[in-house]
Amino acid sequence: MAPIKVVLPNGLRIYTDEMPHTHSVSMGIFTQVGSRYENARLTGISHFLEHMFFKGTAKYPTAKDLSDAIEGIGGYINAATSYDTTCYYCKVANIHTERGIDVLTDMLNAALFEPKEIEKERGVIQEEIKMSLDVPAQWVHQLLDELMWGDQPIGRDIAGTLESVGSFTREDLLAYRDQHYVAGNTVISLAGNFNSTEIVDRLTSLFGSYRSLEVPKPIATNSFGNAPVVHLLNKPTEQTNFVLGLKSFGYGDSDRWALSVLDSILGGGMSSRLFQEIREERGLAYSVGSYTAEYDDAGKWIIYGGVEVSKAVDAISAVVAELRKLRDNGVTPAELHRIKEQVKGGMLLGLEDTWSVANRNARHELRYGEVIPVEQIVAWIEAVTLEDIQRVAQRLIRPDNLYLAIIGPHAEAAEFEHAITL
Repeated sequence: MAPIKVVLPNGLRIYTDEMPHTHSVSMGIFTQVGSRYENARLTGISHFLEHMFFKGTAKYPTAKDLSDAIEGIGGYINAATSYDTTCYYCKVANIHTERGIDVLTDMLNAALFEPKEIEKERGVIQEEIKMSLDVPAQWVHQLLDELMWGDQPIGRDIAGTLESVGSFTREDLLAYRDQHYVAGNTVISLAGNFNSTEIVDRLTSLFGSYRSLEVPKPIATNSFGNAPVVHLLNKPTEQTNFVLGLKSFGYGDSDRWALSVLDSILGGGMSSRLFQEIREERGLAYSVGSYTAEYDDAGKWIIYGGVEVSKAVDAISAVVAELRKLRDNGVTPAELHRIKEQVKGGMLLGLEDTWSVANRNARHELRYGEVIPVEQIVAWIEAVTLEDIQRVAQRLIRPDNLYLAIIGPHAEAAEFEHAITL
């Protein structure tokens, strides 16, 4: 059964996807806002705002009241802020659907933003930022973003800085909410065991008068930096963590499905080239893999690893060698067939869970203006050819498109600069 889309007069979109064989209902309220919408002074405010929606509402005055309302019936509730989307979601047994709707609605429509709670949460977020600086495997990804994109939203930490988080006022938070949380950039998505007509009627009564203002636009991503380039942070760690990044393209690019397949071949799981060569054959790393991230006007292809300090140069050289093989020799027909089945199978398995379905529907709507049928995506993946794979590899794997961030006890960057020579 295809999901049902309803657009309210104010522009807010509702998706319902009935899964009558399940015993759960997952609901998410997705707003197209994140760190890409922030200027330098407001860096981190989207994330701060996300935290404040959990700090008490008109009906649930404290954070404990709010969490108890969901956890007390066996459900869970959470939220996440990314570069371009903020999502508030819960999953409950279908007998408690109304409770889930009530809690998320009150969070978005009646959050209190009490001054004392703002100050407490300010400290919590600053500790969150400090904690990330103590985790090299996490911090190195932020160093790479700064290296690749510089001082623009996509290159900054989504959580902000200690200074920016320390500067936000209650008025800043409320003004940002009122400007960015509007009907036209909001999607409410539900999947599970319910009646769609009843759900839509209920949400229409709750969100029919939601703010109907101009939809804000993200700050454009500009070209930045010269590559190849290495950022080395000399730190006395037990392991060297590295991230090698290549700038790719936005989610509207026609090569995105070929890149998805290419990425799976390179670093998608234990059967990938990186895992087999770097870990299984050469024993250079415990953790190694790759992933992609796409935005509306930019993207990145990331390779990461955690290695013994003395093996760092060899591991990075081996990664670059695998990239060179992909660019120069492409992949085999057997590899392509196997990875297509892996990508398709993983995608289809992910659609068995109500939250996965609700999440997919909303994110597709925000990105593409529709939910792309699974059958269409399968067809696109099936259509990827060996020539497509090598064309995309040659498009991205270039000497002027390698960015390397490293955290570890290394004094000089020169040997790493040599290691990323294609």
